[in-house]
Amino acid sequence: MKQTLFLLALSLALFACAGSGKPAGDAGSDIPALIEEAAADLSAQRFEPAMDKALRALALSRESGSAREEVQALQAIIGIDIMASRDEDAWDKALEAEALAREHAFKQELAGILVAKAKLCSYAEISPETGRNDEGLGYAAEALSLAEQTGALEEQCEACYIIGSLHINKNRWSDPIDPEIYRTAGQWLDRGQALADSCGLPRLKRNGILFRSRWFQQGDRNEEAIQYFEQVLSALPEDDYLTASSLDDRLVRLYTRTGRYQDALDIHDDYVYRMQKYILQKQDETLQEMETRFEVQQKERELERSRYRTGLLVLALLLAASGIFILLSHLDRLRRRNAELQQSNDTKEQIIEVISKDLKSPADGYASKLEELAANPGILNEKVAAYVEESMRIRASRIADLSLSQREIQIIRLSAQGLKAAEIAERTFLSVNTVNTHRQRIYAKMNVKNVSDMIRKAGELGIL
Repeated sequence: MKQTLFLLALSLALFACAGSGKPAGDAGSDIPALIEEAAADLSAQRFEPAMDKALRALALSRESGSAREEVQALQAIIGIDIMASRDEDAWDKALEAEALAREHAFKQELAGILVAKAKLCSYAEISPETGRNDEGLGYAAEALSLAEQTGALEEQCEACYIIGSLHINKNRWSDPIDPEIYRTAGQWLDRGQALADSCGLPRLKRNGILFRSRWFQQGDRNEEAIQYFEQVLSALPEDDYLTASSLDDRLVRLYTRTGRYQDALDIHDDYVYRMQKYILQKQDETLQEMETRFEVQQKERELERSRYRTGLLVLALLLAASGIFILLSHLDRLRRRNAELQQSNDTKEQIIEVISKDLKSPADGYASKLEELAANPGILNEKVAAYVEESMRIRASRIADLSLSQREIQIIRLSAQGLKAAEIAERTFLSVNTVNTHRQRIYAKMNVKNVSDMIRKAGELGIL
């Protein structure tokens, strides 16, 4: 008997291993993929899907205890918040990521975080009183030093760009501008552009164009700007439609500013054409990405089926060798019997729960039915069944009238557990803003004003 049970346990273990799509502990391999997918969504300005993936990556990294991947996930969240103009959220996450990166001496990641902080300081320059340029220059200088130590060209380039941009900011409210500060800004932009050329990343080149455009405009150097942008445009690869359209857009403004209206009209036509080509290009890339994902999923399914078949074969051989089928049959009968008993107990508990709730707050017209049940125990089962069925129908009708989605019901139940918006966001892989938006919709549907009233009403309706 002991040998038979041992073989049964062994066969089940082999079956579980064979049927598993991934080995245990492999969840960490999903983190880089999630961060990469979040970056792709961010590039397409799909902020909510990007944030959901970045938050999932953050949760997985914390679960696996990988500090570096946690920092990288936080960096992704910072980038999304900056693009979505959630500067305060980005700053808070940057402080959290910075502390973790400094603790573990992640120099390259720290360089990227400090660049993000310098950018946020640059965005504060909306009036002479709100300027944080010197603070931002401190972050950018440290970021550049760290990037040089690690040989991270992309971070070096971004640090140079932001240093140039902060110097442009320092002249923003000066009339006339300080020529030394202006010259320094140009030198940093030149250095950043050289690094961008060595990296070969179109995104960095486009950023350089944006910064250079501000620099030329501040120096009132329209003709030089036109020559520079025309030269860059002529040297671009033919299929770099996004960078070309950015140049076209700036040339339209410069031609108009210098009175070259026909040139402005011609380059505007080029801008429209290149934007159309870029949209088609992105559609093709998206289609290719979908096809690649489909092929990968198909291969994963086939591998899963192969493992499953192997597991079944191993299980069948072991069971045949030990005569385990008899034991399995007996266990199956016990399982079904236990399931029937459990179902019976669950039904009784549901009946008790329904009646208990209605005793506390009886539905309209049902208080007299409860009294009748108590006075006539001989007909209890039939009456209870009818009463429960009617009560549940009424509750279901009331809940359906509210038109609550499954996600909204989930948020109601998590709120009833005492979870705050941030905790619910982490549990459901949503952003805090999305959770709060769901709550506001729930309030409107349930005609309540706060969480307490929502939970109370949900209890009355039987949602909890």
